[in-house]
Amino acid sequence: MQQVANCTPAMGQWQESERSRGRFVQRVVAVYPASAEAKADWPGLAWFIRLVRKGQRQHQAFERTSYYICSDQKAPAAMLAKAIRGHWGIENRLHWEKDVTLKEDKNRISCGQAPENLSLLKNMALNLARKNGFSSMKQAIMNFANKVINMAKLFRT
Repeated sequence: MQQVANCTPAMGQWQESERSRGRFVQRVVAVYPASAEAKADWPGLAWFIRLVRKGQRQHQAFERTSYYICSDQKAPAAMLAKAIRGHWGIENRLHWEKDVTLKEDKNRISCGQAPENLSLLKNMALNLARKNGFSSMKQAIMNFANKVINMAKLFRT
C-alpha cells in the first residue's frame, strides 16, 4: 500500500483541519487504485486509502500515517474520511466502556483462550444491553443486579 501511495497519483483527496482541546490537527485522505497483485489476494478490493494526520498536541508536533482498504468502487474520499473517523469513535467508546465499567484492563486472567473468551462475553453483554435500550453498561448492571430472571429474558429477545 505504501508503495502504491508513494508511486501512484491519488484518484481522490479530501482534507480538513481542526482546532480543539488545545491541539491542532490536519487530516488528509488520499484514495489510490489497488494494485493488481493486491486484487488477486483480496477479491473485490478497489482502493487503498492513506490517511495522514499532522498537527500539534501540547506544543509537540506529530505526524501519523495509516492505511486502509476499501471495496466500494464509487466511494468518494470525503465519505471514506467520515467512515474512518466514525470507526474510531465506535472503537474508543467500546474500549472505554469495557475498561471503565467492566474493568477489562484490571482483569488478570491470562491462561489459554480465557482472555479472548471473557472479552467476547463482555462484548455480548454490551450488545445485549444496547439492543435492549440501555445507554450504558453501568445502567444495565444497576438494573439487573440480583435479578437473574430479568437478565435471562434478554436472551429471548
